[in-house]
Amino acid sequence: MRTAVSLFTGCGGSDKGLIKSGFDVLMANDISAYASKVYSFNLPQTDYKVGDISEVKSFPKSDLLAGCYPCQGFSSGGVRDPKRSINFLYREFDRALRLIKPKAFIVENVPGMKKANFLHLLKNQIYRFRFAGYKVVWNTLNAMDFGLAQERLRIFIVGIRSDFGISYEFPKPTYGPLSNNPYRTQREVIGNLPLWPKGEFCEDEFHWYYLSRNRYRGWDEQSKTIVAQARHLPLHPESPNLIKVHD
Repeated sequence: MRTAVSLFTGCGGSDKGLIKSGFDVLMANDISAYASKVYSFNLPQTDYKVGDISEVKSFPKSDLLAGCYPCQGFSSGGVRDPKRSINFLYREFDRALRLIKPKAFIVENVPGMKKANFLHLLKNQIYRFRFAGYKVVWNTLNAMDFGLAQERLRIFIVGIRSDFGISYEFPKPTYGPLSNNPYRTQREVIGNLPLWPKGEFCEDEFHWYYLSRNRYRGWDEQSKTIVAQARHLPLHPESPNLIKVHD
């Protein structure tokens, strides 16, 4: 079986995909204890180490290293400050890469990383990974092109160890105008769920920035990007549209 190590793991969405693809995730790490509880409930077989990545001194050997270091400094919904220390956690990923020396690695992050004030950080990551001995390529993919009913752009950086003599090629869209399949819609994916589910609701007010853009997408469209903060969530397809009152 192919093996993987996962860093900046969160609650395990990416690792679920790795396991579904036939990988045995030997170790995962994140600083969030809450995320680890969600992860362990769904993927109890993984050795999940909770704590600061800088304090993890050794890693199991594996075929693949995967990670999504924090994006809050790069995200259009975040502070967008290129000087934040959190923006440099890719150095810890690079440290693990050099220790493990996997056959390949994959990084996922927000597209804000390629904006002018962050581009030097993206270039530095690619330089480091190439200097570590990998043929590196990167691209921006939209999840709706691959079957998600959500407009979700993300940068992917993929490297294959140089001694294999091959480079990674990104997949072609399987949905949308560049394929034979129409985009999936919100109705297709969540149309069977209760319109007004019972349970917990977030009562936080919308962020002021939220109201500066129309966050509505109908049932027969794809959702806006689902973000981590509830104050920025898109409107429910059943809700009325936002109306511009004044500038």
